[in-house]
Amino acid sequence: MTSLDSMVITHFEIVKDYIIAITFADKKIQVINFEPVIGVGWMQSLKKREYFNQVFLNDVGNLEWPEGQDFNPEALYDWENFEQAYIDDMTNQVAN
Repeated sequence: MTSLDSMVITHFEIVKDYIIAITFADKKIQVINFEPVIGVGWMQSLKKREYFNQVFLNDVGNLEWPEGQDFNPEALYDWENFEQAYIDDMTNQVAN
């Protein structure tokens, strides 16, 4: 099991529209396409490219945007196991 210390985000870079490369303390790099998980409900503002590009690393180590949308490092580190949950959440918001 990976320790939480390994999951600390040390650097990130927007590499393309809605795609961020994230480097973690253990040197793991995740390149994540956020487009499938944004655009509905609390994530709606992120669909605006100019707003998406305002992402920053907050005081507790989450990727965050000015209106408070955020992704925690644990989910980003293990994105392949969390992405579908975010997609399902977005789908449920559309259905309701």
